[in-house]
This record gives sequence, structure tokens and C-alpha cells, in this order.
Amino acid sequence: MRIDVVKFLFVGSTRTRSHFFAAAQKTGIVEFIPSDPKTHVQLSKETQQYQEAIKILRHYPPITQEIKRDLHLAKTLVHTILVTKATLDKAEESKLRLEQEIARVQPFGDFSLSQIHALEQTMQRRVRFYEGKTIKHLAKVDEALITINSIDGIDYFIGIKDEPIFHQDLLQVHVRANAQTLKKELHTLEDSILLKINELKELQKYSWLMHYALTHEINASHLGFATEHASALLDDTLFAIEGWVPRNKVQEVEDFTNSMHVMCEEVIIEPNQTIPTYLENKGLPRVGEDLVHVFDTPSHTDKDPSIWILLAFALFFSMIVGDGGYGLIFLITALFCKYKITGMKAVGKRFTTLVVVLGVACVFWGLLMNSFFGVSFPPDSFLGSHSLMNSMVEQKAAYHMQAHDDVYTKWVTQYPELQAASGPKAFIALGNELGTTNNPAAVFQGNVLFELALFVGACHLILGMLRYCKRRPANIGWVLFMVGAYFYAPLYLNATSLINFCFHVPKIRGGEFGLELLCCGAILAVIIALFEQGLKGLLELLTSIQLLSDTLSYLRIYALGLAGAIVAATTNELGGSLPVLLAVVVLILAHGVNIVLSVMGGIIHGLRLNYLEWYHYSFDGGGKKFQPLQLFIHD
Repeated sequence: MRIDVVKFLFVGSTRTRSHFFAAAQKTGIVEFIPSDPKTHVQLSKETQQYQEAIKILRHYPPITQEIKRDLHLAKTLVHTILVTKATLDKAEESKLRLEQEIARVQPFGDFSLSQIHALEQTMQRRVRFYEGKTIKHLAKVDEALITINSIDGIDYFIGIKDEPIFHQDLLQVHVRANAQTLKKELHTLEDSILLKINELKELQKYSWLMHYALTHEINASHLGFATEHASALLDDTLFAIEGWVPRNKVQEVEDFTNSMHVMCEEVIIEPNQTIPTYLENKGLPRVGEDLVHVFDTPSHTDKDPSIWILLAFALFFSMIVGDGGYGLIFLITALFCKYKITGMKAVGKRFTTLVVVLGVACVFWGLLMNSFFGVSFPPDSFLGSHSLMNSMVEQKAAYHMQAHDDVYTKWVTQYPELQAASGPKAFIALGNELGTTNNPAAVFQGNVLFELALFVGACHLILGMLRYCKRRPANIGWVLFMVGAYFYAPLYLNATSLINFCFHVPKIRGGEFGLELLCCGAILAVIIALFEQGLKGLLELLTSIQLLSDTLSYLRIYALGLAGAIVAATTNELGGSLPVLLAVVVLILAHGVNIVLSVMGGIIHGLRLNYLEWYHYSFDGGGKKFQPLQLFIHD
């Protein structure tokens, strides 16, 4: 939940300033306001060095840590780590240059530079090395040019001449040693690189100490920043500073300041000040808070959307994955990590809790939709008979059979044997026996999934508008508009909706009622907007277009869920036609790829529907997270 923050003025003796801020950091409930709002905490050089050292050690396999709280040792070790890494980087650069030099020199063969120098003195001429493309026939460029080798379309020459030979297709190669000598240098350099790598691997045991020292430096930087920005009063005999305090922590702050002999008084918040947002959640809402901060921080006037985001995301994710078997994999994996991995940090624990929630949601949705690893249970089985999907498909079939409408006429014309069906179950069973993808059961299932996506989307948007209706009363009209549009759509499209075959709303009368409600809702929204905004309220009509596009955006749930279901079914059909061992391999690989794709779609689009579509109607955002002066502790 979001808790309002209030502004306090703290005044105390300069002699107790350092002690006060140190104690406030341990308490961790006050966000002090610097005298210059544009200033920020500047990380010290030591902090940056510890961060760099931690990044370096992270590249090496973890080993048993030496738990030492020795800051003097940490300063020595961070210098050693950085110097060793710099030496290693320099050696690796030298190795790369040396390998390139060997590649350039090796085609000239095994030669002795000392003998070449002796030959130069004897002939009174210079010996130079050249290379060029074979197709250029560069040997004819100069009679002093002698071909030595030809490799991969490149010719290699030596030129015995005092002056260098210049040609646009000829490149001089500078040689300081032969390939054998350079390879010896390379081996020596590789030994040096290996030595430095081993040194860093050994230093990895001080990774905990680097984190501990980094935490200490960060705490010192934050404490110093708060202390320095306290204003001096009465010739520096008093200090004063303002700070934000959550309203539910006021009594705790007053008790703390009284014990420190520091005066605190609530003061008026200035109009141009940015008020921080304080969210206080535990359990599942805290997991939802992590999802909220992925996109933005709520404003200080927003309602906390944490639990709403978590529940909606779990629903959308499960509908996109669309398979209870995949959910079981998520659930088992998360529970294993939760209870078997020790020493997990708070963020890790909340992440595993999120995966547990998503796994449970997927299993539940899989039961409702009768899908486990792409396999559906028979309608007469326990799970099949209690499936929401089978129930809705049967109700849809019963509706069309009773109405003898154009849908029923189409199916019995295409498949005359369906006329023998005595009821909806028999109608669906005969449809399944047809063995085609275009049978009544398959088409009805697709229709149900399609409308469920729209129904869930409409409900999601309506709930968002209802949450915000006190601050935006025009939302009441648009809620009526959405409900009316849902009733009117079947009549306008000449389609059958779940409100017809599940809730038995007559199509014509329901459509007429929906049209009236739709028009009344839009008019009510515009009238309220006119009272609030004047003539600008006429632009409120454009919200109807926004609502239509946002509602249709939820069809991505249907499309992604259908794609995953098709891949799973195709995988099972392919596996059934292969030998057992090969089928197992194919099933594991194909279902694995499908799981990865489904998870990607579930995360991206499950969050997107909250952040983009739903936030339109129930979220301002743009807030500043409450960041009190607190003591960070590295366990």
C-alpha cells in the first residue's frame, strides 16, 4: 500500500550533528532533503574501485570465501586486483598483436635476421619484405623483387634494393624477428597471462570482502552527503535540515529525535517540491511492487497498483502459456529453488515466489482449458468433465442446436451426420470424430478462447477505470459505455457471445439495451468532462477510440495462446509417429523451445497489457521513489 509522506524540519546542536545523522542512518526512516535539490550523492573513488574489482572477480568461478571485515586489507586487495587485471589486459593486447605479427611473418619462412644483415653489408643493399595479391603479377614490377611464397591468393616477396619499391598493389611488411623467435615470445607471454589469470582466480575468495567494503563506502558516501547538506545556524552552533517521513513512522521519528535531543516539527510542503512515493508491502504485494518498479514509480497521489499488477500479470501469463503441464514445470522448479538453495537474498526469494505464483496460475488455467503438454483429457474423464472449456463449448453447441440458427444450419449442411446428435455432448463428440481441424469442437474452442481474451481485457480496463473514478468521474460514463458495447457487439456483428449462450441474454433485446447503455455512457462521460474542463471536455469523445484500440489489444493473448497450443499439438503428433527414443528427444526439444517462446511472450505481453493499456486509466506514474538515509548491510 502507498503511505503518504510528510515533511519535517530537524534542528539540533552542531556538536551532535555527526552522531545524529549516524543514528538516523541506522534507523533508516528519514529521507533528508539537501539544501540544493539538484545535487546528488557522488560516489567516491574508492567506491568505483570496489565496483570495478567486483566486476573483475565475477568473471571467475566462485570459491570458498574468506569472511573478513578488514577494510585495510580490502584497500590493499582492491589495488592488487585492479593492477593484476590491468597487467592481464595489457598482456592479452600484446598477445593479439604478436599473433598478428606471426601471421604476417610466417609466410616468409624460417630465416635469420643476423644473416640477412650480414648479406646486406656484403651486397651493400637493403633487403625488404613485401606482400601483394597474386592476380597482380607483382614479380614484374621490379627486377629486384623476388617471389618467396604464395598462400591463399597472396604473394610474398623480398626486395634487394637500396630504395624501397613503391607500387599501389604492393605492401611493405616490417619484420623485427622470424616466426620461430616470435612464437617463443608468444609462449612466454601466454605463461604470463596464465599466471595472472590464476592470481585473479585465487583473489576471487575475497569477493565477499569487496562487497563488504563497497557497502561500507556507500554508507559513508550517503552519510557524508546528508551531513554536509545540513544548514548551519547561529554562527554554526545549530544545524537544520528538512526530511521526508512516512506518516506511519512519525511517532517513531519523534521518539528517536527526542532521545537525540534534536527538535523536529512538521512543516508545510512547498508547491514546487517533488514528494517521494513510499510503498510499504509484504508478501505477495511486495512481489507485485517489484513488477511495478520495472516500468515506473507511482506518483505520490497514485493508489498502489502492486497486487493488481501481480494478479493481472499472472492471469495474462497463464492465458498466453495456456498449458497446465508447462505450469507444473515452473512450479516444481521454483519450489525446488525455494527450499533447496540456501542463502538466497530477498530479491531472489521474491523472484522464486513470483515463479510459484505464475506456475500455480498456469496449472489452474490448464485445468480450466483442459490442456497439459498439448494433450486434452477426454470429456467423460474427471478432469475433462470439470473443464471450463468443455463446459462452455457444450453450452455454445446447446445454444445453436436449440436456436437452429445459421451456425447450426452451416454445420449440419457441411456434415449431415451431425443431425443425428441427441444433445450438445453428442454433437461435440461427433464433431471430434470427424478428424478434421475444421470441426465444430475445434472451431467452438477457438471462438471461446477468442472471446475470453476480449472479455478479460474489457474487465481489466473497467476495473482500472473504477479504481480511478473518484479522481476522474468521467470514467463512470466510460464504464457504462464498455458494458453497453459488450452487449451490443453480438447484435451488430451478428455473432454469438458468451453472454448469450452462458448467461442466456437474448441477442436482440440484449443488443438494444447495450446500444442504449453505450450511448448514455458516452454522453454522461462528455457531460462530466464539460463540467470539469469546459469546452475542452468535447475532446472526451476521443476516449471511445482509445478504449476500442486498447480492448482489441488484448487479442494478443488469444493469438499467442493459440500459437503455443498449435506448436504443442504438432509436437505431440510428430512424436507419436517416431520411434520411442527419437520421439523422447523430439518431444523434450520441441516442448522446450515452445516453453521458452511461451515464457517470452507471457512476460513481454503480460506486462505490456498492464503498463500500456491498463495504466492509461488507473496510473499517473512519474513518481520519485522514497529513499531514506539507511545503513546498507552486506551479510
